[in-house]
Amino acid sequence: MRINILILALLFAGNTKIQAQELPLILDKQGTFEILSRTDYAGIDCSFTKAEMIANLQKINDLVAIFRKNPVLAESKGFDGRARIYTTIVCQQEGIYGVPSRISFEFAAWFKNKDGKEARGLIEPPEWSLHMNVIQPGWTGGFNRKPDFFTVPEKKETIVPGIDVYDGECFVIYNPDRPNYWLPVSVKEAFDVIYEWNKKNSDEIQWGMMKKMLDEERAAFKPEDWNKHATRSGMLSGVGILEGFPKIMKPNPEYWDKSKPKSDIQIITFRMITNKNFLEQRTKEYLQKNSISYHCARFEESLDIEFARSLLPLIRK
Repeated sequence: MRINILILALLFAGNTKIQAQELPLILDKQGTFEILSRTDYAGIDCSFTKAEMIANLQKINDLVAIFRKNPVLAESKGFDGRARIYTTIVCQQEGIYGVPSRISFEFAAWFKNKDGKEARGLIEPPEWSLHMNVIQPGWTGGFNRKPDFFTVPEKKETIVPGIDVYDGECFVIYNPDRPNYWLPVSVKEAFDVIYEWNKKNSDEIQWGMMKKMLDEERAAFKPEDWNKHATRSGMLSGVGILEGFPKIMKPNPEYWDKSKPKSDIQIITFRMITNKNFLEQRTKEYLQKNSISYHCARFEESLDIEFARSLLPLIRK
């Protein structure tokens, strides 16, 4: 029995290795690049006009033009590149002004099929995305809706005025001349919201137990704690003041410069890994395995702080 199990394990391991080996990439094939333009990318609950959408599309084209200067995209060898505009659902969030969108840079790698013919996959290829005019980016943590409270990593670094980095790889490009794009949520604000939400529980027995625990949490706070910046470090409520935990924030509607058209870009958010050793090793591994993610990995490896700086003029025009 033990021998049979060992044989099956070896067969499974061998089969996994074969499946992991992808078809050979065509690295020297000259690729193309296109923008998949559209003007219907605002959610149905948004109220932007057709003129605002057309004007915002031009801003997106300006952004893509900056990306096209990137050495990987400029060369376009071994893949067909596309910039795709996605609809966002952020109009459901609080603190929205400018036209929001997600721009996805796709890398459709060319490879040889088993029959030797050239091919590339255009269905969900490897991609890298950023968001425009989304004041609550996807890398924030959920906390509460209406009011919109969310959590952000505690570690924050301002590279230069207009570029903030959270947790080493979560970037916010913004106008430093404007008020803060986020505001801290006090312990009292956060706790009261959670308490009121739990009161809606229709199960009286369950609510009674939760109320007891929440009241005990409330009593544990000192009077001077209520106005401190809340962190996601509590018990049932998730509200506390401990350092080293994500901070609870809310969007600041005053950040937006409403003297500018809604089509203008006023904030950009994205994730950019800054660990170059990790990126280099990943790119080498993808190349060795003929991974279709190789070109996207090359692109991510090429990104740096200077790239982030190149986006600042879009915000401050």
